[in-house]
Amino acid sequence: MTLIIERIIASFLIITGLSYLFQSAVWKDLVKELLTKPTGLIFWSLLFLPWGLIVVFGHNLWVTNWTVLITIIGWLVTTKCVLYLLVPSWANFVKNWSDEFLQRYIRIAGGVETILGGVLLFLSFAG
Repeated sequence: MTLIIERIIASFLIITGLSYLFQSAVWKDLVKELLTKPTGLIFWSLLFLPWGLIVVFGHNLWVTNWTVLITIIGWLVTTKCVLYLLVPSWANFVKNWSDEFLQRYIRIAGGVETILGGVLLFLSFAG
């Protein structure tokens, strides 16, 4: 089960990372739109919270190898979703970002996410 979770998370990171890289303007608009109303963050959280919980409960491995990254990602996603659900104003700091900064941030995140996903996917098949 954990190998499947690792490969799904790695593939998700690659696909969304590439989307952030190539569609950063669309993602910027989505982020701005989600922040206009608290309901946007609630919807987003309800969409991603189950994925975070699947990782937390199905891959909660605190080991000294690369697979711990999947566990950490699961906890980060779960924590972020819970914060959005319980304290939606937590994300208000992003509202002050300029469009250019937000779009650049999304591109950088996309690059990091794509590389991380690629490495994790490779390791899941290699070892």
